[in-house]
Amino acid sequence: MILQTLLVAFVVSYIGSIPPGTINVSVMQLAILNKRRAAVFFALAASLVEFLYAGVTVQFHIFLNNNEVIADYFRIITSIALIGLGFSNIFSKSTSSSVKVATKVTGRHGFLRGLILGFLNPMTIPFWLAITTYLENDQWIHVEGYGFWMYLIGLSTGTFCLLLTVNASGKRFTKVADNPFLVHKVPGFILLGLGVYFLLKLVM
Repeated sequence: MILQTLLVAFVVSYIGSIPPGTINVSVMQLAILNKRRAAVFFALAASLVEFLYAGVTVQFHIFLNNNEVIADYFRIITSIALIGLGFSNIFSKSTSSSVKVATKVTGRHGFLRGLILGFLNPMTIPFWLAITTYLENDQWIHVEGYGFWMYLIGLSTGTFCLLLTVNASGKRFTKVADNPFLVHKVPGFILLGLGVYFLLKLVM
C-alpha cells in the first residue's frame, strides 16, 4: 500500500500539473530563453514548496478525519467551491496568453524565483485537499505513518518531473498552453466532477 501511495501520488501530481499555470509557464519561458539550468533550479524550488504545502494539506486532511462534525461542514463547503471553480473554468473566455504576460521571468536566480512563485501559489492546498480526500476515500492511498511521507514524496516528484518535461519540450509546450480546451475545459470538468462526487457521497 505504501508503494501504491507513492505511485498514485506521482501520477496524479504529474497529470495535475499539466494545465498551464504560473509555475510551468515560467519554466517554459526559461527554457525558451535557453536558461535551462535556471529552469531546473526553478523546478526544484517549486517542487520543494509543493512538498511543504502538501504536508500542510495532508495534516489538515487527517485533522478533518478525526473531527467528523467539522469534516461534514467542510466537505459541503469544498464541494460547492469545486463546483464553482469547475463552472468558472468551463465558461472562462481567457486564454493562456494572459498568463504569459503576467509571468515574465528574467535573471539567473531560478531557485529563488521558484520559491517565491511557489509560495505565491497557495491554491494548491484546497486542490490537493480535495484530491487527497477522494483518493483516500476510494482506498487508492494511505496517508498514515510512512504513507504520509510517501504521498508527499510522490506529489513533489511528480510536479518536479512534469516541470523537467516542460523544460525539455520548451516551445512545444506552448501548443498545450495555447489550447483553451486543455487549459480551461479539462480542469473545469475535473473540478466539477469532483464537486458533484463529494456532494453525492454526503447525501448517500
